[in-house]
Amino acid sequence: LKLKLPLPFRDVSQRFGINPQIYAQFGLKAHNGADYRAPAGTPIFASHDGIVTFTGEDGGGGLGVVIRTQQQYEYQGQEVHFKTIYWHCKVGSFKVKPGDIVKTGDIIAEVDNTGFSTGNHLHFGLKPVIQGELDWQWENLLDNNGYRGALDPELFITMVELKRVKGQKDTYVIGKDGK
Repeated sequence: LKLKLPLPFRDVSQRFGINPQIYAQFGLKAHNGADYRAPAGTPIFASHDGIVTFTGEDGGGGLGVVIRTQQQYEYQGQEVHFKTIYWHCKVGSFKVKPGDIVKTGDIIAEVDNTGFSTGNHLHFGLKPVIQGELDWQWENLLDNNGYRGALDPELFITMVELKRVKGQKDTYVIGKDGK
């Protein structure tokens, strides 16, 4: 699974797996996503093709969108789907609803500061899921990993930029400074 960045820029304010002292109160080992600082109203993009499975409120005032892949991927020896979580969305900014099919790069909502949050940002999460016995049942594969089934989404984001070196056939550099 390769994910695209869900914002037009990358400004990480909190990485996956840090601040255990804060997240213990929620029954977590530490932070279970990647937080990207962004001004209120910044568009949030679908980071992969998929189906919208949730838009709404989490019970604590946080607004979010969940998108599940339609394609299966092999993960830890089994076929799974993945779901991405986009949280702290602006009130009234949802551009999608459950059941919508989205493509990578589609605008799904806007950034804000809803729910348990200390400033405008996007909480971006990733979980491998498996289908239950009934069509509408989905379970987190890693539910007991201390992060409520979440993985570090940054490990799945493709940020490589290849550029052809002028005058040299089939020679490329990665990134702006050639590193």
